[in-house]
Amino acid sequence: MTDSLPYSLYTSLLMNGSSVAFSIEGKRNTYDQLARRVAYIQSVFREKEEGLNEVGIIANQDFDTYATLVACLLSGITYIPIEPGHPDERNNHIISISGVKTIFCSDLSGLGTTFYETHKSSFVLLEPGDKEPGDLKLTETNNPAYVLFTSGSTGVPKGVPISFRNLHAFAGNVSAMNLEITPESKFLQVFDLTFDLSVFSYLVPLLHGSSVYLLPKTPLKYTLAVQVLEDEAITHVLTVPSFVNYLRPYFSEIHLLQLRHWLFCGEALKSNLVTAWQPCIPEAAIYNVYGPTEATIFCTSYICDTSRIKEQNGIVCIGQPFPGTRFELAADDGSIQAESHSGELYIAGNQMTSGYFNNAEKNKLAFTTLDGIQYYHSGDICHKDEAGDFFFTGRNDSQVKVQGYRVELGEIEYYAGLFPGIDEVVVLADQQGEQHTLKLVYTSRQNPDEKEFRSFLSSRLPGYMVPAIIRRIEKIPYNLNGKVDKIALHQLFNSN
Repeated sequence: MTDSLPYSLYTSLLMNGSSVAFSIEGKRNTYDQLARRVAYIQSVFREKEEGLNEVGIIANQDFDTYATLVACLLSGITYIPIEPGHPDERNNHIISISGVKTIFCSDLSGLGTTFYETHKSSFVLLEPGDKEPGDLKLTETNNPAYVLFTSGSTGVPKGVPISFRNLHAFAGNVSAMNLEITPESKFLQVFDLTFDLSVFSYLVPLLHGSSVYLLPKTPLKYTLAVQVLEDEAITHVLTVPSFVNYLRPYFSEIHLLQLRHWLFCGEALKSNLVTAWQPCIPEAAIYNVYGPTEATIFCTSYICDTSRIKEQNGIVCIGQPFPGTRFELAADDGSIQAESHSGELYIAGNQMTSGYFNNAEKNKLAFTTLDGIQYYHSGDICHKDEAGDFFFTGRNDSQVKVQGYRVELGEIEYYAGLFPGIDEVVVLADQQGEQHTLKLVYTSRQNPDEKEFRSFLSSRLPGYMVPAIIRRIEKIPYNLNGKVDKIALHQLFNSN
């Protein structure tokens, strides 16, 4: 038990008493306050007569919600975050699939009335209360640490259970990255709790006695982030690339000398974004990390040397798999050749989930056992170079057929981004029958001539790869986690 992740978390709570654990909208809570609140929530767990193996947690952005997460991790109780801003239908699916009968909530104000009334009997509303830090209990079980629900192709979300073993392996590999994490480190947490990158942003600092600074859920969080980064002297940040892309108009005003480590994950990272962002954080190392939810947050790392960034089609290298993680590249027929250098990425290892929650049909499609090893079909198309470094080149579902030719949407985005004055580019493919129509949207602080833009693309791409429709918009829409909201973009085209 003494070398487990829950034990490390338990020890950190007891050893870092007066240090700041969380800072939320200017209000600071120490490790001692966290320990006391966690001890109280654990006492609430014990009062449940039937005992608890899993609980739902309404994913509010407040101290009590994070204290409940920590209480679950120390108690061996699986937590399932439920985003109050998501549609009731999706949240109802999550409750139905997971079988959750107890839902902890710190604040009802963000919940839809219908959802709450439907599940009212399952809710436990947290009341004020503390226990002594010595009342903290450490209980290790074989339950998953958490289950996160990701989008499903049928519209029904898929539950991804992540075990304590998976988390322990991840935490060990993060430590080996030498991110210089100390009790003086300050982490920015920008993600919704239903997005697995949030686990890095709150759990890793708590394991090291560091401080976590949360951004409120607000449309202004991007510009607010810069203020928090400056005012609080943040040292460690993980974001999706779109988060920083949104700040491009302000790059000339941003100069964050205290930042030491900036990690990108969740989307393809463009090399021109790295080179533009580096002067804003001149003392920081920039990393491109990669990993699907199924592989526990991220399982590769590549340090960007801005003097020579490894890239393909403008997309930064994702590096090599962590120790304990294995990558293979599969051909179109699913076979793996020892010398293969391109194909769909299959992932196995000690960070990999054992399979989707109560979804045998999806498991048959998403997992394959080869030579006694279970691999996950990532759906990501990758290339491996002679040095053993991997490059993300696109998604299975971002490779489309146009006039009989296979087209990678990322390649179009790369060349479009080279046109002078273009800030952000997204290419969509609308399918009608067997045919795809390519549509491109972009943002620009200038006003590029569309004929010149189209001519530029035609000089670099085959005719069938030049989008039929090109449109300039004021800003690219993002979802709660800072990723490009392609559903909103499709709706934009369909409404006009």
